[in-house]
Amino acid sequence: MRTRTLLWVTVLGLLLWASCIQSNQEETKEETKEETEEGTPLEPVEDEEPPKKEKTTEIEEEADVMILHSVNFGRALTENKYLLVEFYAPWCGHCKQLEPVYAAAAEKLKKEESAMRLAKVDATVERELAEEFDVGGFPTLKLFINGDRKQPVDFTGKRSTDGIIQWMKRRAGPGAPVLDTVGSAAQFIDAHNISVVGFFKDLESDASKAFSDISYDMTDVEFAKTMTAEVFQKYEVKGDSVVLFKKFDDGRADFPLSEEGKLDKGNVTTFIKFNSLELIVKFSQETAEKIFTSGITLHSLLFINSTVQTQTDLVEQTRPVAKDFKGKMLFIVIDVMDPVTHVLNYFGVSADEVPTVRLINMGTEKKFGIPAGDLTVESLRQLCKDVVDGSAKPYYRSQEIPENWNEGPVKVLVGKNFESVALDQTKNVFVEFYAPWCGHCKELAPIWKELGEKYADRQDIVIAMMDATANEVESVDVKGFPTLKYFPAGGKEVVEYTGKRDLETFTKFLDNGGVLPEEEEDEEDEVDIDDAKDGDKDGDESKVEESAEETTNETEKDEL
Repeated sequence: MRTRTLLWVTVLGLLLWASCIQSNQEETKEETKEETEEGTPLEPVEDEEPPKKEKTTEIEEEADVMILHSVNFGRALTENKYLLVEFYAPWCGHCKQLEPVYAAAAEKLKKEESAMRLAKVDATVERELAEEFDVGGFPTLKLFINGDRKQPVDFTGKRSTDGIIQWMKRRAGPGAPVLDTVGSAAQFIDAHNISVVGFFKDLESDASKAFSDISYDMTDVEFAKTMTAEVFQKYEVKGDSVVLFKKFDDGRADFPLSEEGKLDKGNVTTFIKFNSLELIVKFSQETAEKIFTSGITLHSLLFINSTVQTQTDLVEQTRPVAKDFKGKMLFIVIDVMDPVTHVLNYFGVSADEVPTVRLINMGTEKKFGIPAGDLTVESLRQLCKDVVDGSAKPYYRSQEIPENWNEGPVKVLVGKNFESVALDQTKNVFVEFYAPWCGHCKELAPIWKELGEKYADRQDIVIAMMDATANEVESVDVKGFPTLKYFPAGGKEVVEYTGKRDLETFTKFLDNGGVLPEEEEDEEDEVDIDDAKDGDKDGDESKVEESAEETTNETEKDEL
């Protein structure tokens, strides 16, 4: 068995339809097959242990990344004013993904001959360092400034080459500039598409300091401060406030602080992220992260073909609806001419039926739609209203029922025939929910077919399977592949099968009425949907605590 890492539900939803745009499907399939079939042990087993190299204070480099250990760590801190250190494990999948990105950032910073350098520590070997710096997962990145090893700064930037460099430079920079004249304020605001200005009566206040902390983390936005009365007057700001200026939509958004002058960093960060988005956002890799971290869980997706003028006109026609629901729902345009096949599949949209709309609640993962041909501005407005007040009825994807669904030993289920078969009060139905690309599902296929053949003559037992990547059922929550569920006759409670996936154990389970002897229970690896989150919302780390028997091969479902 292994520990299953359950991620925050909202983040699951946010990444649900984005990660497919950010990754190539074929690569995902190959990685999935490789990881699920072979697994990744906590620590690699070697036939012969290589001779250990004596540690010295010398600092070696690998692809411009300094290799540190307990002996040379102190020297590295002393010699480098800004040192970002990655604590990694050789077997960690996320660490392997980060490696080329990290090396590219290290190379660029080294060529610039700046005071910023990158290093790494194998935390599975250097356990004392890992313990000293409270490394709880891999990879963990910490920035050491001026040799201070007591208070390193946790990395909060994007795990991309540019993201690492931008975050480092923001941390090494002078911080948000002070705008002490109306002219300097106007020049700063005019120079950027989006700029955030903190208006504070006292630049040494706790609120001002908290504002600076935010500026260090949000590297894709330009920040400045002012306490000059003339600047307050020019921009009609009465008291301590954070104002976001933008060269689109309303032009600005204001966040007045409370009467006590307190600034909540989380609230201000959400305010900035949300108001940095246009009223109607075109979905792309560049806008994806802002969409998914906006704090708004209701998303309205308008699918159009940008080569058709009437469809591009529809975007502007829906703008009044977007204004009416601003703050409650994000409005996003998805162009079917872009490489968005995964998104179309997830929402059950074909390119020839656009324009069409789908709404999704990222918290509940429920989806809503407008029947084909019924899309108007008013029908969109009504659907948005119904979704917001909770009266809208969600829809669930389904393939068409195959003509031969009932002919083989394993019955083929889709959303449209699931209830009539699986919930038949006179049958005991054993269903495999699978993904076509899942390695474990492919391994199970011949055994499942043999099981179907074994019980083909039993009128009270049905062996079935359903592609859970193309079909959804309201009453069934599929968290990984394969998921096996037993639906007993008489409407009894559904049983989640957790035993060994072999014919003998399956037979015992079925012959025993859906009950498996306790000693037989032995949950095997499955492909976790929840573990597909290294899209990369940074912080999705392999846990240190996993035992040697547990695998860290958490593989991905194609998520949109």
